[in-house]
Amino acid sequence: MAMEMEEKMKLNRTLLRAIEILELLSRSKEGYTLTELSLIFDYPKSSVFDIIKTLVYKNMVVEDNQTGITKYKIGLASFLIGSSYLNNIDIVNIAKSNLIDFANKMNATTFMAVLDENMVTYIYKYESENSIITTANVGTRKSLHCAALGKAMLAYKSEEEINKIIDKIDFISYTYFTIKTKEKLIEELAEVRQRGYAKDDRENTLQQIAVAAPLFDHEGHVVAAISCVGFYESSIDLDDLGLLIKDVGKQISYKLGYNPQ
Repeated sequence: MAMEMEEKMKLNRTLLRAIEILELLSRSKEGYTLTELSLIFDYPKSSVFDIIKTLVYKNMVVEDNQTGITKYKIGLASFLIGSSYLNNIDIVNIAKSNLIDFANKMNATTFMAVLDENMVTYIYKYESENSIITTANVGTRKSLHCAALGKAMLAYKSEEEINKIIDKIDFISYTYFTIKTKEKLIEELAEVRQRGYAKDDRENTLQQIAVAAPLFDHEGHVVAAISCVGFYESSIDLDDLGLLIKDVGKQISYKLGYNPQ
């Protein structure tokens, strides 16, 4: 019995350490080395190694070797596990009715996403009855250079942050219309700031178009973005649609406490 209790306490202690490491990594963009994690928590390096390798194996944590020094960052699987709680997150609850109404009105699909370094991560999706079938779902990640959602969020960051993020982008061309250079993306971000909405004119696929608008919180920070996705038709004016999604974004931002003054 005593041995069983000891094993049980050992398991609980290991689990607690894993949770504490995940909590720390979730608050860091740069990540931490194995040695740094060991020093921060005062855990044996061998214990941290075992925990980290297990978390990496389960995609809860990812290894980043870009600088030549291995650092560990929060992984997508951690988000996916937490995504089951997304319906209880205020920003999703606050925006949901607006996104449902707009999708039904436009016979389209609406999304909400957040920016995760140089990637867009989808956290909400609603498809109207007559909308197109999209491949993106909650948890999907896309490069921001060809996603209206990504451009809508990136445009409002500082010049330093924009350059830092763009330098990490792999400018893959998905269609003829995909943005292919850093210079072109920076130019488009300036237009996004001027218009108040972003466009995806067949940049991901020739069959789809999208418009997106940022969501501002009570401090005026962009915390997410929303989009409307539909079939490409030459008769559709993306700027008219952009103004509509911009208005929906404003309505949601006001609910979040945003005051443009």
